[in-house]
Amino acid sequence: MESKTNGRMHRSAGDWQEILNRFTSSGRSLAAFCRAEGISRSTLDVWRRKLQPKASSRKPARREFVEVTPVSEPMLGGWTVEIELPDGRLARFRC
Repeated sequence: MESKTNGRMHRSAGDWQEILNRFTSSGRSLAAFCRAEGISRSTLDVWRRKLQPKASSRKPARREFVEVTPVSEPMLGGWTVEIELPDGRLARFRC
């Protein structure tokens, strides 16, 4: 049950499980989901580690090759390719 104390939102483990279920079914990146929900990414990460099964009990994710082609010329000093991974991490490349 959510409650507010000193201006901060406090959620139960059940509340966090519901949030994690919404994240899993949303198809959004971790960063995008947290922005939309107004949730701290680091806090969601903490609860995800607490509530989700250990990695050893999960099937490894299927990896596929994905060809990436820049859609525009790179900006001087900028990144040529930036990829946001499903867990919210960024991979950036200069070519």
